[in-house]
Amino acid sequence: MDIEGVHEKIKRIQCSDCSSSFTRSGDLKRHIEGVHEKIKKYQCNYCSSSFSQSVHLKIHIEGVHEKIKKFQCSDCSSSFTRSGDLKRHIECVHEKIKKFQCGNCSSSFTRSGHLKMHIASVHDKIKRFTCSYCSSSFTSSGNMKRHIESVHDQIKEFQCRHCSSSYARSGDLTKHIESIHEKTKKFQCSYCSSSFTLSIHLKSHFQSVHEKIKTFQCSYCSSSYTRSGDLKSHFESVHKKIKKIQCSYCSSSFTDSGDLNMHIESVHEKTKKFHCGSCFISFTQLGSLMMHYKTHHK
Repeated sequence: MDIEGVHEKIKRIQCSDCSSSFTRSGDLKRHIEGVHEKIKKYQCNYCSSSFSQSVHLKIHIEGVHEKIKKFQCSDCSSSFTRSGDLKRHIECVHEKIKKFQCGNCSSSFTRSGHLKMHIASVHDKIKRFTCSYCSSSFTSSGNMKRHIESVHDQIKEFQCRHCSSSYARSGDLTKHIESIHEKTKKFQCSYCSSSFTLSIHLKSHFQSVHEKIKTFQCSYCSSSYTRSGDLKSHFESVHKKIKKIQCSYCSSSFTDSGDLNMHIESVHEKTKKFHCGSCFISFTQLGSLMMHYKTHHK
């Protein structure tokens, strides 16, 4: 008997839509309905889901309703209801296969969801996480959580071991310890040998010393300064006229130390350091010398 000829003749029912062929007409019918016509005649008795093939219905019931996790991971104790979930678990957790590549940068991820979150937060800058307490929005749920804890809940779980200070973020605690307790000056100026405990202090130094940027503008006149302390001194001495430098010999007070020194030399010490060049008379104050010169020598 020609066995090859018999088997070739048995598989003779050809699908008109694809290259599949079947030995029975019932199999061909189910193939057409399930694959090409997408007829979902297999209805789930537990929910509204329906399927084109009975095997898909069976997988659905076992995985969703009966929660049968028959797909066991060989590397750990995890188990899954679907083979596809097991495959993704192995690739992401054990093999660390990052097959989802970002088209905008070199980043890659083990899961498509992580790639979508990366694109939305880094490249598209989509802030889809909105704070329920205020109008602030964030690119990730983690950033929103930290915002709520630090701003609204004021949860300061990071306690300093050196003092009573506490912080909502570990990074803030680290900066506090380095700058206050350890005095770590890790921010080095690239133009001189100065170093600082905080980056903001380095920035202020760079702007005021090297770039000479006078960012502190007086609101009463056109004067501007590189440091806030200089602006404050200007305001107190020129506009507020705060005479906080007290003379130790009398009740007189002055806005700057130079005026105080002149006062002590001329009034209390009677130091006559201003000498007339035309005669032998000397004076304690420059104004007195100038008046003498105008009166007697001009």
